[in-house]
Amino acid sequence: MLWSLLVMTFHLPNIHSNGVEVLPNCDCRDWNGGCRASGEEWLDDETWVYSCEGKNGSGKSKFIACQGKKLLIPAGDNQTVDGFWFSCSYNSFVLKYEEEPRCVINKTQYHVGEQFREGFFKWICMENGRWITGCYYQNETKDWILLDIGQTGYNGLVKHTCDRYDDYPGRVQYYAEVRTDIPVKHPTNKGKNQNLPELVDNRLKEIPVRWLHANAATFIDNSKNFISKVRYLHNFYV
Repeated sequence: MLWSLLVMTFHLPNIHSNGVEVLPNCDCRDWNGGCRASGEEWLDDETWVYSCEGKNGSGKSKFIACQGKKLLIPAGDNQTVDGFWFSCSYNSFVLKYEEEPRCVINKTQYHVGEQFREGFFKWICMENGRWITGCYYQNETKDWILLDIGQTGYNGLVKHTCDRYDDYPGRVQYYAEVRTDIPVKHPTNKGKNQNLPELVDNRLKEIPVRWLHANAATFIDNSKNFISKVRYLHNFYV
């Protein structure tokens, strides 16, 4: 009878006193359980920066900074860039990265509460977006006049209005039309009446059609320009 001898080799793992298996170059464990070498630094989830402190499986992954779009912020610090603050805070339970909310219009940045003009409309920057607060029109001297929503202004024979659509109260419109509260004389020659708005029948054969300079939603979201990110901890060293 032939006997076959099966030789089996067993690997005896190196177990640290804390019960964690020590692997080669595995001085620390990262957030996902991967191995990290002592002194190594790495970026996790595109935001959180850690370093490995310690050796032979007894090391700990230490949170050291937040990675923003333009700068690296040390843990527990605040920095200001172009007049806007960036924050990297932490405690025993949570990591938090924040950028000051803002509105970015044509590459210009506005703080929350700041008002600005774009086209025929006046806007105010809010934390999560921007709202229309009024409309602008030009008077006979070409100066720009501000109308609040619901107000009306006059420029000779032209009536300027800033209001909301009757059927769509969430939208604001500015329009100019010929006044109907005073009599209008029709010129006998073929010249153009400069007091009348564009796109309106200057001869007034019919009731003028409203001239819509622009229509815009009252609120425009700006969530892409504001970042607030949180990581809740589970026995991680910060």
